[in-house]
Amino acid sequence: MWPANALTQRLGLKWPVIQAPMGSMSTPALAAAVSNAGGLGGLGMWGLTADEAGRRIAGFRQMSGGSLNVNYPMWPEPRATAEMAEAMRQHLQVHYDAKGLGSVPAPRGKAGDVTPEHLAMLLDVKPDVVSFHFGIPDSATIRAIKAAGIFIISSATTVAEARLLEASGVDAIIAQGTEAGGHRATFSGVDMTMQAGLFSLLPQVVDAVRVPVIAAGGVADGRTAAAAFMLGAGAVQMGTAFLRCEEANVQPAHRRALAEATESCTVVTDLISGRPARYIRNKLLDDLVDSGLKPLPIPMQLSLTLPLGQSGDREMTPLFSGQSATLARHTSAADLVQALAEDALRRLRAFA
Repeated sequence: MWPANALTQRLGLKWPVIQAPMGSMSTPALAAAVSNAGGLGGLGMWGLTADEAGRRIAGFRQMSGGSLNVNYPMWPEPRATAEMAEAMRQHLQVHYDAKGLGSVPAPRGKAGDVTPEHLAMLLDVKPDVVSFHFGIPDSATIRAIKAAGIFIISSATTVAEARLLEASGVDAIIAQGTEAGGHRATFSGVDMTMQAGLFSLLPQVVDAVRVPVIAAGGVADGRTAAAAFMLGAGAVQMGTAFLRCEEANVQPAHRRALAEATESCTVVTDLISGRPARYIRNKLLDDLVDSGLKPLPIPMQLSLTLPLGQSGDREMTPLFSGQSATLARHTSAADLVQALAEDALRRLRAFA
C-alpha cells in the first residue's frame, strides 16, 4: 500500500496515479479502469453539451464507484476572418481530395468554458474532481464548484502561473513540463521557449505554493514516477502512457505511430489545433509548416485537420504524443496503474 499523502487521502486513492483526461481520446471505460485500479480516472468534456457530459459521467458511474476527474478547457470565442479561413480550407483541400473526404468543412467551434448548463450539471452529479486547462473560469464558478465540495485542479507551465492558480483558489496544481504530449497548458502568454522541463519546473513549483502539486510531462513508468515523487510531487499525471491502453479511443494509425515513436520524433506547434501542442511529426504537420499559413484559433483549426485522420493514414493524422512515448507499452489501464505504482514504490524504498 502506498504511504498516504494529502491528495490520496482527500480523493480516496490507493495510488497517486492520475490519468490525463485527454478530450475524446479518454473514455468512460478507460477512466473506470484507472479508478477501479486505485488511481484517478479522467474524462475530457471538450466540445460537449451539458447533457452529453452528464451521459459520459453516468457511463463512468455504471462501471466504477471510484473517484472521477472531469476536465474543461478554457479558451475565448474563436474568431477568424473569412479570408484566413478560406486560405486554410483551400490549402487542406488537396489532402481531402487525395483521401476521398469531399470538401473541407467550414471551420466551427465555440468558446471553451463552464456554461451555466454545465455548472448546473456538475453541481447535480458532483464529480470528485473538476480540472481546467488553459486557466480557470470566473471566480463565481470556482466558488460554486468549491461550495459543492468538489476538488479543483488546474495546470501551470511556470511558477508564476502556479502562484496565480493558488491565489484563485484551486486545491491542487499540475506542473506541466515541456515533455508533455497534447496541448501546452499555458494561459499567461509566456513565451514557450522560456517554459521548463518537468525536472526543473516541478521542485520550483513545489517550493512556491502550499497546495499539492501533481507532476505531468515525461512520466510513463515507475522510474519517471519515482523521480517525480522525489522532487516533491504528491501525484503523477500521465497521458501518452494511457493512450496505448486497450480502453483508450485511439485510432489504429495513431497507435502504430506511438508504438514506433523515438525520443526525438515530436514537435510542438499550433498548426494542427490552433494552440501549441506536442505531436509526432508527419507529412501533415510538415505541410502546414511549409505553407506559411497562420492557423485558425482553437477549436476551429482542429475541426479542419481532425477529419483527415479518418483516412487511416498516419501521415495525415494528428498524432498527439509526449516525449516519453518509447517508455509506454500496449497494456490494459489496470495493469499500467498497478505496475507503475508498484515499481515506483520499490524504487523509492531503495532510497529510504
